[in-house]
Amino acid sequence: MKVVGLVTEYNPFHNGHRYHIQQAKAVTGADVVVAVMSGNFVQRGEPALFDKWTRAQTALENGVDLVIELPTFYAVQPSHIFAEGAVRLLSAMGITDMVFGSEHADVDFLKLAEQAPSVEDGHAFQEKNQTFAHAYATQLAEETGFVLEDPNDILAFGYAKAVIKLGVDMTLHPIQRVAAGYHDQSFADDQTIASASSIRLALHKGKLDKVQGVVPEATLQAIAQAPHTIAFETPFWQLLKYRLMTDTTGQLGQVYQMAEGLEHRLAAVALGEPGPKNYQSFIKSVKSKRYTFARMQRTLLYTLLNIKVDQMQAAMQDPYLRILGFTDAGQQFLNQIKKTVTLPLISKVDQNLAKANLRLDYKAGKIWQLLANEPGQQQDVTRQPIHVTGQKQADRGETNEIS
Repeated sequence: MKVVGLVTEYNPFHNGHRYHIQQAKAVTGADVVVAVMSGNFVQRGEPALFDKWTRAQTALENGVDLVIELPTFYAVQPSHIFAEGAVRLLSAMGITDMVFGSEHADVDFLKLAEQAPSVEDGHAFQEKNQTFAHAYATQLAEETGFVLEDPNDILAFGYAKAVIKLGVDMTLHPIQRVAAGYHDQSFADDQTIASASSIRLALHKGKLDKVQGVVPEATLQAIAQAPHTIAFETPFWQLLKYRLMTDTTGQLGQVYQMAEGLEHRLAAVALGEPGPKNYQSFIKSVKSKRYTFARMQRTLLYTLLNIKVDQMQAAMQDPYLRILGFTDAGQQFLNQIKKTVTLPLISKVDQNLAKANLRLDYKAGKIWQLLANEPGQQQDVTRQPIHVTGQKQADRGETNEIS
């Protein structure tokens, strides 16, 4: 059984993702597609548009055979930690081929990673008037001639660094990103592939008809029926403001990634008069040249979730494979690897797991529900993996145990 691994967010699942799956199979000859997918929050520190179960269902109906959750402690991180976590999970399942999109698919990212400067090298990394990412990219360009600035290239580089660091057997297959750029904010009416960013923006503006040509039917059904976080910023800001107003700066200072006295600035701006009007104005008030917008959003999410440094570090030392769903082929693959997988396979979550190994994911799921104004079905406890059978649409929502 030939298996290929993908690292995804599916926020939301669109036609470009379906093309990615098709190409992954074509490039590797794979029979089974395994997607490691971010949970209820994505790398930039925002809640996913739909919850992890809705996104897993959509993926399984469009070519993915097994969806494994990328835990919060890996998913909401800068690119190198995000990538290392994903590679670790894929490798634990014995997957040796990984396909990802890239703006420069002709680049040998493993070779580039071998030539790259280490974090410890170069005084430029310590400069206070620029982000770490910019400083590193500058030195990388000086030493290798490659300008690392496009989002998918940055992740591709992260995957290559992770493969080298972890010493795993994995072949990397970059494929050319087509039709839409990662940061594109709009798309033409005749386009069939658009960026997730532009799709979310169109939905935020209420242009539901605009997205019909760029997403599959399963995503359209989710848009019509599933709880979502399109307007998450207002409730996010209210919850965050409460945290900043009630915690002491000493407590805030223990939050993961709360560096260089940032807690004092956050508290001062939040408590100031008249104070920021909304989430966006707050971020603009506290942001500096030292931090990227994404870094600030992640730190604010850590603050909202009250994730302390020691909690994050402990969680990262105890990874696992949380199964969100599978097809018949995915179930067959799971049964095949049961005795060889090197991390715990989790298909059921009880209260003990929710309070121990999965405590960060459990907390993130609860907060996602608040942001989506959806107090309904549990995100973790009592949920079983989705099983999409051969008749995918007819059997939508069926659940099963792994045999």
